[in-house]
Amino acid sequence: MNKWSSRVQRTLCALLLFTLMAAATLGGGNGAQAASLNQSIVYYDSDGVLYKVSGDGSNTTEVLLDFEGVDLVEAGSYLYYTQSKSSTTLLRVPNDGSRDSAETYATDVLNYFSDNGFIYYMDAKGAIYRANGNSEASTVKKIADNADTDFPLLTVTKSRVYYNALVNGNTWIVSKASNGSGAVQRIAAGAVEGRYFMHPAKNELQLMVNTNPYEQVYSTNAVVMYKVNYSTGKARAVNPKAKLDVNAVYSGGWGNNLYVYNQGIKLDSNKDYNYAIGKAFALTTSGKTLQVHSKSIREVDALGTDKMIIVDADKKAYAKTVSGNKITKSANLNLSNVTYVANQFNNGTPTLAYISGSNGLYSVTTALKVTKLAGDEWDTFQFIADVPGMFYINANDLYRLYHVQASGTGKKSLSDVFLDDILLVTPN
Repeated sequence: MNKWSSRVQRTLCALLLFTLMAAATLGGGNGAQAASLNQSIVYYDSDGVLYKVSGDGSNTTEVLLDFEGVDLVEAGSYLYYTQSKSSTTLLRVPNDGSRDSAETYATDVLNYFSDNGFIYYMDAKGAIYRANGNSEASTVKKIADNADTDFPLLTVTKSRVYYNALVNGNTWIVSKASNGSGAVQRIAAGAVEGRYFMHPAKNELQLMVNTNPYEQVYSTNAVVMYKVNYSTGKARAVNPKAKLDVNAVYSGGWGNNLYVYNQGIKLDSNKDYNYAIGKAFALTTSGKTLQVHSKSIREVDALGTDKMIIVDADKKAYAKTVSGNKITKSANLNLSNVTYVANQFNNGTPTLAYISGSNGLYSVTTALKVTKLAGDEWDTFQFIADVPGMFYINANDLYRLYHVQASGTGKKSLSDVFLDDILLVTPN
């Protein structure tokens, strides 16, 4: 037991900054067909008005005049959201601007998720419900119960809902058919504490499970990687006899079918990760470990089929090529003062990575070509799988909405008004 820490670090910082990452993490590898810009929709907030606009800048619509909300998801022809991060009231509004106010859809909601036109939510009693996104609230169906409300994970992938449940009083990560049929499939004792710790590979779902989730004082060796077969639901532990330190795992992230963690990292006096210490290692799905970098990493994401992009302790970006359970090549991308990286899927493969920092926004191709997309004028950005390019707020042009291709071409303003935030990007 490591007793250097006064508590386990739970804040994911940049991992929670862009709400699109939940969709990109669990929906990026589904092989969806690419959408053109005029088929995509961007929802944004401007001075309390919710707008939508096609990705090519056409068909701007006022969706709701008196809007205050976060964490938008789309299910059917409705938008679902809460008024604030702490709110437990799930609201909804039609996405075409046909209503003057939002309606309350459910109360005491701890988590919610949309998938394939359905809305799912978990309430404070540990029940999980599902309904067609276009249906009235009275039509909701309870599909599961006994969810562990201390760890209210809720997500759906490959027609199964995954959540933390109470089994004989103990926390387990489990799954069940998303329509509520069949039995609960137990995966592992412990909790998956967020969607970020789930990685949808081609034939299996990979999970980082905290086997000791109620420990809040010490960072224990408690994290086990599990592989869950989509077809059978059967799970296998990758490192049951070599559990990873919680802070090491929670300060890291997914690469290409491996999980990068910061061995030896500790918290500073402000209870933030001290990236100046530690080294980056990775656990592969075959149970092998390999050193990724000589320093701790702040950010990591996959690129192509054999690479990952990292941002290290010094806020410098590198590309690492992985082959045969080892790093075969390391390339300095010659970027400094960068703090965030995320990938964009196209037809099921992460063909691009976007890197942001105080000096600008950048794209990186699988051939490791780096392109500067915007300078320090960028304020916020979002993107989604299979929709080309990214959308961002241009602080040098009255905070209007812009789109730019990953090649750096086609930069275009999409709004006449300033933006407070980009709330959601959808492919249709």
